[in-house]
Amino acid sequence: MIRKDYKWLTDVYIAHRGLFDNGNGIPENSIPAFEKAVKNNYGIETDVQMSKDGVLVVFHDDTLKRMTGVDGKLCDYTFEELSKLRLLDTDCRIPTFGEFLQAANGVNLVVEIKTHDDIGETEQKTYDALKNYKGNYCIESFNPFIIRWFKKHAPEVIRGTLSCSFEAAPWSDYKKHLLADLKLCKWNGSQFIAYDAATIKTNKAVNKFRKRIPVLCWTIRSQQQADELREYYDNIIFDSFEPVRRDLELLKDTDQNNLPVIKTAP
Repeated sequence: MIRKDYKWLTDVYIAHRGLFDNGNGIPENSIPAFEKAVKNNYGIETDVQMSKDGVLVVFHDDTLKRMTGVDGKLCDYTFEELSKLRLLDTDCRIPTFGEFLQAANGVNLVVEIKTHDDIGETEQKTYDALKNYKGNYCIESFNPFIIRWFKKHAPEVIRGTLSCSFEAAPWSDYKKHLLADLKLCKWNGSQFIAYDAATIKTNKAVNKFRKRIPVLCWTIRSQQQADELREYYDNIIFDSFEPVRRDLELLKDTDQNNLPVIKTAP
C-alpha cells in the first residue's frame, strides 16, 4: 500500500526530461520542454549535475556532444562556458537547476542526480535548492551511495533507486546483480523504485518491492507499451508520445472523495 505522504508520486504521469520534441525545436531538459509539461499538467523528471565551478545545471548526458555538438564532459566546463552553448541548434541553452525549478512552477518533480565522484557537494546543493520549491519532489539515482546520502543527511526527502538489467555495463556479474536485483535498496533507504521498461516484467525483485513501495516505469515510449506493462508499475515516466490521460481521470475520482489532488499551474 502506498503511503499518503508520497502517494502524489503515483498520481500524475511524469514527462521524461520535460515534454520535449527534439526534432521540432523543443529540446529535452530545456525551459520550453518544462513549460510545456506544466501547461499539460504532467509531473517532470529531470537530471541534475554540477559544472566545473560548482553550478547545478540540468542536463542528461555526461558528455556534451549529442545535445550541443561540443566535445568533452559537462563537468569539465565552467558555467560561463556552458551558458554559451545551445541545445540542438535552437535558441535554448542548458538551464541552471534554479531556472528549472522556476519553470516547473509547482508540479510534481522526480529529480535524478547523475552519478559522480566525491558525493556530498552536489547532493547538498540540490537539497538546498529544493527546500524552497512549492510543489512535491523526490530524488532518484542509479548510484546507491547518492540515495544513502539523503537517508543520512536529509531523511525527510523522498528518495528512490533507479535501476535496469545493466547487461551492457562493463562491470562484474556480482556488481550487476547487486544493482539490477535491488540488493542495496534497504541499505540506502529507498522509498520507491524506478525500473527500466525493457526488463521490468522479468525482474522478480521489482515485483517484491512493489508490495510495499511504489514502482515507476521508465521510459515508456508508446501507449501500447504503457498498456502492456500496466500490471507491473504504479506510474510511468514517458517520452516520444502523450499518453491517454487515465491519471487525470483517477484524480477526478479522488477529488470527488475529498482527497488531495495535484496543484495545477495557473
